Amino acid sequence: MNVVKEVAKSKDEALNLVLKKLNAQEKEVVYQFLENKGGFLKGTTYECTGFLKLDIIEDAQEFLKGILNAMGIDANIEVSIKDEITTLKIYSSNNPIIIGKNGQNLEALTTLVRLYVKNLANNGPRIMLDVEDYKDRQIKKLERLARNLAKEVMKTKISIEMDNMNSYERRIVHNVLSEFSNISTESVGEEPNRHIVIKYVD
Repeated sequence: MNVVKEVAKSKDEALNLVLKKLNAQEKEVVYQFLENKGGFLKGTTYECTGFLKLDIIEDAQEFLKGILNAMGIDANIEVSIKDEITTLKIYSSNNPIIIGKNGQNLEALTTLVRLYVKNLANNGPRIMLDVEDYKDRQIKKLERLARNLAKEVMKTKISIEMDNMNSYERRIVHNVLSEFSNISTESVGEEPNRHIVIKYVD
């Protein structure tokens, strides 16, 4: 990974020097600042450390391949980026093993890769794992369920509590139900028992 460090009198100046060296735009770079307070005669300077998000994604790919190889699974991994979410899509002849019962193995792999990325950078790219189109199908299924429950709430005006979901799934429900003018959604509970309540509003 090509890590660049630059020091300047302001954060903007230090960041611009890093971006210039990496030949990249701000949105393409993970960076952080370190403030160096000068003495009596010296002013404060700022050290900016940065590297390309693509470098992290490549490292995450290799990390995931290593785990799959240790499981005895040969797989190809494709990368796609949409709405600031980076999806590592896995293709193999062992999809059921990678997915696991109710997607548990896939969730565990996702957690491991996210922790790996977080260790590289606190503000690194948001990673999601998918096996061929498994996640896409699950998302569409969740969206259909949310819409059907919202219609039921509009009909009865009685709130409905959904099952526990992770933050990504909750975000999907919040987004899809924002289409309904008479429906509000609220996340309640503590992890891992956090879930959404669908409510009717006048």
